[in-house]
Amino acid sequence: MSMMQPSQGRLNPFRCLLHPFDGFYAMKEEGKGSRVAAAVIVFIFFLASVLIRQDTGYTFNTNDPDALNIWLIAAKTVVLYGLWVMGNWAVATWMEGEGKAVQVAIVSAYAMIPYIIAMVLTTWLSNVMLQEEGAFLHYMMVIAMIWSGILMLIGMQTIHDYGFVRNLQSLLLTVAAMAIMVFLAVLFYTLFQQAYVFLLTIYNELLFRI
Repeated sequence: MSMMQPSQGRLNPFRCLLHPFDGFYAMKEEGKGSRVAAAVIVFIFFLASVLIRQDTGYTFNTNDPDALNIWLIAAKTVVLYGLWVMGNWAVATWMEGEGKAVQVAIVSAYAMIPYIIAMVLTTWLSNVMLQEEGAFLHYMMVIAMIWSGILMLIGMQTIHDYGFVRNLQSLLLTVAAMAIMVFLAVLFYTLFQQAYVFLLTIYNELLFRI
């Protein structure tokens, strides 16, 4: 019986770049795909974001290297990824999608690979290219974003077993779900901060009167 079970965790992430339908189908039907690889990809995404901000050639870099905010970059990468996964899984549950949360996480990470590679290449090339050649870097990033977007579309459509239109609807609703989660997080943080200040004020008043 064990020999008849599909092997898990042996799907090369780079296979999905050129054969997304086969790769994501194997992930869904054969249980292939690696959580560890997905986590590593997301971590590299974070590092690449730090790298492109700090080490882009001075000709193309408008950021102040001394004003680096690691937490802000983490929010724009790791936290955003987490919101996407939670939002898509929640929407898929409501829209009767077949994909599991872990599959959404793996597909989302694998789909980011072209964009991450472009980030690293752009950072390196920006240190050896002239300003007149900057358009090439821009086109590289645009192509990588489109490639990653296509992979995301195919991946989500495959694991959830959606048609094209329904898949687009689920992705739009995912973005809406992310916005709602961010709004609720900000709201709860604001309420907690106000409650903390209120209680601290009462505490200080009591100490003053005592």
